[in-house]
Amino acid sequence: MQPEFKLRSKILLQPLVLLHIIDAYDRRPKDCNQVIGTLLGRNNPVSGHLEISNCFTLLHKDYPNSSRIDVDLQYANDMYELNQLTYPQEKIIGWYATGKTVSGSAVHLHEYYARECADGKPMHLLIDTSLRCQRMMMRLYTAVVMGVPNGTKGLMFSLLPLEMSSGNPESVALNLMKKNALQPSKQVGRILPEMVQVVDITRDLQTKLDLVLRYVNDTLARKRSPNNTVGRALHEALTSVPLVDAESFRMMFNSNVRDMLMSITLATMIKAQLKISESVIAMSNR
Repeated sequence: MQPEFKLRSKILLQPLVLLHIIDAYDRRPKDCNQVIGTLLGRNNPVSGHLEISNCFTLLHKDYPNSSRIDVDLQYANDMYELNQLTYPQEKIIGWYATGKTVSGSAVHLHEYYARECADGKPMHLLIDTSLRCQRMMMRLYTAVVMGVPNGTKGLMFSLLPLEMSSGNPESVALNLMKKNALQPSKQVGRILPEMVQVVDITRDLQTKLDLVLRYVNDTLARKRSPNNTVGRALHEALTSVPLVDAESFRMMFNSNVRDMLMSITLATMIKAQLKISESVIAMSNR
């Protein structure tokens, strides 16, 4: 067996990629059983891991009971060139497909993306949209060459460690989606104001701090047996926070809040000015 990828390398996946795949699956033609597309990614500057950050759908045609698949390569090249104009740092790293298992056409797609990837080692993201166990299963594969030396060889798709990764903007959207899913309302999709989000995050943080404080008090009172792993995690969390007295923290927090309120005020004024300008231009054109 010849390793084609570091099987222990952790790959990060952005939520935007999953949302794009779900949207493409919902919009697929009636005679199409699966959706395939190109995965784009880059190296994460913070963690140093490879990150799947974007994707686009491919036009293709499946053949039932056969591993044959036809792909519009010109469309794929055009989409990649357009994406390079906006995100030149994103490169082709593999392809995705929907389904329960790796299809027979994966070998042909691997050959194509091996030519398109810079390192010749494409990855295959498989998304199970059947929602078995009320969950959308995700699996990431890499093809490993196996066989007899100087003899017949084949490809074996081995699993890679996959982990969801999201920044602050994605976290806000995911929290809103989770909140609307648990507590449906008529205002679905409405982004809350900044101050409301700050209050919600502060309440969530206070709830977690109360939980930690209760655990520490119960441990000191010998109502709960101590856990070394939890103790080390609490120690690392406390030592990572800089020592700031209450008055300095209050001044710093109030200053940041004033800056945020000033930014919101200026943004509102600019929006109002743009609306007035559009109205004046529309009246002058009549």
